[in-house]
Amino acid sequence: MINVAIVEDSEKDAEKLADFVRRVLNEAGRQCLITSFKTSVSFLEGYRANYEIVFMDIELPDIDGMEAAKRLRAADSDVILIFVTNMAQFAVNGYAVDAMDFMVKPVSYDNLKLKMSRALKRLDLRKDEKLVIQGKTGAQVVLIPQIRYVEVMNHKLTIYTTEGAVTASGSLSKIEEKLAGFDFSRCNNCYLVNLNYVTGVDDFTAYVGGDALSISRSRKKQFLKDIADHLGGSI
Repeated sequence: MINVAIVEDSEKDAEKLADFVRRVLNEAGRQCLITSFKTSVSFLEGYRANYEIVFMDIELPDIDGMEAAKRLRAADSDVILIFVTNMAQFAVNGYAVDAMDFMVKPVSYDNLKLKMSRALKRLDLRKDEKLVIQGKTGAQVVLIPQIRYVEVMNHKLTIYTTEGAVTASGSLSKIEEKLAGFDFSRCNNCYLVNLNYVTGVDDFTAYVGGDALSISRSRKKQFLKDIADHLGGSI
């Protein structure tokens, strides 16, 4: 059973979205329970981390969706968050609250199906979200969602996480294989970047979790495409 929350003040839009979600999950052979909220206050009040997916409108009558998402993240760091909005220019700020994706209204069934496919894949991958690495002191477990980027320098791997840096032995290519399907992309031959932590790109520089990483000419086109695919649109 997949628990889905829809935070949308338009009853018509909420019903349409709920109908699309049911159809997609039914085609995928998944059962779901959908709960709709007209305000972010009613959604956040007494919140329990029992949803797998949350669809959040940005334009809400009380607390706007972006602020509500910040409060949601304080209570639940794991739930998959998808913004639904008329304001695509603000949806890119979803990186700050680890939004998986966004959809621009009016929502189409095909677009929702694409987003839901990614969400279901992420839910399935969460069954094995730990990376076991070999360091000088032996094996160490790193949580994949906490990895910001991986660097190789002088044949030494450094894994930068939200909890600090971890050194490891091995090759960047092997780490890349293990992280396939988790939204990682190379910006050059030295860096493997978690796209969830990219806050901006300026010419040949990618900003990742507060660090500035160089983008090589040979990797730039694919790296930007991976970011665009991650966002669900073009950049």
